[in-house]
Amino acid sequence: MSSPLVSFIIPAYNAHLYIERCIRSICAQTYRNLEVLILNDGSTDDTLALCQRLKEEDPRIVLIDKPNEGGYPTRNRGLRLAHGKYIQFADNDDWLEPTFTERLVAAAEAEQADLVIAPYCMTIPLRTADPAQCVNGPFEMREYCFLKEGAYTLEAYARELIRKPNTFYFGVIWNKLYRRDLIEKFNIRFVSDTFCDDDYFNIRYLPYVRKAVAIPGAGYYYYQNPQSICHVDLRVSDIVYGRARLVHRYAALFRQLGLEQEMRWPVHRSLFLNAESVLPSGLAQKLQDATTQI
Repeated sequence: MSSPLVSFIIPAYNAHLYIERCIRSICAQTYRNLEVLILNDGSTDDTLALCQRLKEEDPRIVLIDKPNEGGYPTRNRGLRLAHGKYIQFADNDDWLEPTFTERLVAAAEAEQADLVIAPYCMTIPLRTADPAQCVNGPFEMREYCFLKEGAYTLEAYARELIRKPNTFYFGVIWNKLYRRDLIEKFNIRFVSDTFCDDDYFNIRYLPYVRKAVAIPGAGYYYYQNPQSICHVDLRVSDIVYGRARLVHRYAALFRQLGLEQEMRWPVHRSLFLNAESVLPSGLAQKLQDATTQI
């Protein structure tokens, strides 16, 4: 059985509390043919020193130290440096169960799939006052999955996606396996550090997917970090602007697939349905009404 190379791309910034757990979970994968690209994005804590020590333990680790650029240029640099047939992403405060990559690759190879997607588990710390106390739990665990196991054409995948377009399951990059040749052939890159940058990457990738495969069993543990940018620096305007841009990008994608009219109302409804949680009373409905004219 062939074992194609899988390249992991892990941006790291001031992650000394979490990075070792993340990297050790990757290096402990039962699938062994890995290239582990850690990109230290100008950290000012002990992240670089920890990564250097981990690199000494495992020759599959490639450590890049660079000035701070932010998330999307860092991931793009990782894509330029990667050599694998497949690409996986991980955030520096998350971790993986040991068979995750093996199961993704097995599905991709068996089905000759261009995209493999898996359930994920959200881990919510029950202590939130001190980040150092949060990191090792206790956690509340929530598993998320919105596709039945099996293979999907692009049109079938799009029809399922539209039921939950603003969910992490479809929108994020870390519960998926991508083909690097498609990423390079069509110059698919991250374009901004916004609320929805993962979604934008996936929307750019999807038109080139002939077959997607959904596998069962959560393999990625997303740590809901109380210190992350999504919880500390994210503004209401970022959320609103990000969702508005997503409407336009989804519209373009479904227009390309010939599904625009069918998908128009579900897109608007889903992307703005929970806006009441972040907007002043009444404004969410006005925004939702306005976007129906897009």
